Amino acid sequence: MVISHGTLTFPAAHLGTARTMLSGLAAQTRSEPGCLSYLVSENLETPGAFIISEQWENMEAMQTHLSLPGVGEAVKQVTEMGVDDLTITAWEAGQATKIM
Repeated sequence: MVISHGTLTFPAAHLGTARTMLSGLAAQTRSEPGCLSYLVSENLETPGAFIISEQWENMEAMQTHLSLPGVGEAVKQVTEMGVDDLTITAWEAGQATKIM
């Protein structure tokens, strides 16, 4: 399993567009093969900041997702809106253990 954590911050003028775009991207991504979870959250402590949490069956599935034209277009749109702090970090994990 692969777990990833992404962050990005939008200028206030683009928040409405950002919410719509990220919501659409999340819905599309959740339908992709190998995607176990794709969640977008807004950071309540930092205006315009979003957190993307992902779980993939394996790194190949995540890399396939990242190579899709729609993902490249989304990154382009984000950059055009003035986002310059997009980060994504992924970890390969072992078997999941449910704690609660």
